[in-house]
Amino acid sequence: MTAWSESNVQANGITIHYYRTNGNKKPPILLLHGIAENALCWSPVARDLASNFDVIMVDTRGHGRSSSSTTDCSFALLAGDVAGLIRALGLEKPFVWGHSMGAMTAATFAAMYPDLIRSVVLEDPPLFDKSRSQIDAGRERSRTNEQQQKQPRGQWFLDLKALSRKERIARVSALHPNWTEEDVTLWADSKSELNTDFLEYAFAAFSDVDWREIISRIKCPILLLTGNPELHAIITPETAQQAAQLWKHGEVVYIGGAGHDVHRERYDETMAVVLVFLNRT
Repeated sequence: MTAWSESNVQANGITIHYYRTNGNKKPPILLLHGIAENALCWSPVARDLASNFDVIMVDTRGHGRSSSSTTDCSFALLAGDVAGLIRALGLEKPFVWGHSMGAMTAATFAAMYPDLIRSVVLEDPPLFDKSRSQIDAGRERSRTNEQQQKQPRGQWFLDLKALSRKERIARVSALHPNWTEEDVTLWADSKSELNTDFLEYAFAAFSDVDWREIISRIKCPILLLTGNPELHAIITPETAQQAAQLWKHGEVVYIGGAGHDVHRERYDETMAVVLVFLNRT
């Protein structure tokens, strides 16, 4: 691994672990990973950003080497973790780039703590296009299905963690043949550090968020990165259009040929778009 520093801070009632490229007086940027991943999954991105930014890769609570509560998870709680880290490190209005769960955390953080953020990149966040009644009905059906199947949400992640490292890498490589070998290995390795007891609470947070209210409260510039729903991207063109009607300063960029893992599947295109946005904001 590149010679980055790593350390912990005590914030928001937990230990938060992070890696940092130590960019001296360069502008800081936080990278927030998706569910069941860890901070080091951002390593290729961090290497390419390090020449111009002080990059901080954060292990979300319950992931990597950060601790967690085992009784709660909400995006407001995760946003509080980010705020606590920023204050503990004395960062001056960092950029924040989040993917999936990390993107929804970043959006919530931007809405709740407008004085602590410069701009935000949201990479295919879980903006599920459901009304509250549909969410409630879906959660009830989910409970019924889980009781019948007696399997927790995220069972695939649990099964993956139980494999040997070689088996995990082989399975992830087969599932994502267009990923680089490094991305496959980092993603597979992250499962060994996953707090499986916390996973259920993290999945529950996805259906409890009112993303329209959150997006409408964000004051800083927003870059929303979307992929192709036919390739398993979450955000549909209709949802992206709805989001664009709610924010104050934002833009949507569609990355053709990418699914949910936009930066992994179309790396060069994604980095080019993000760098233009960061340099402009």
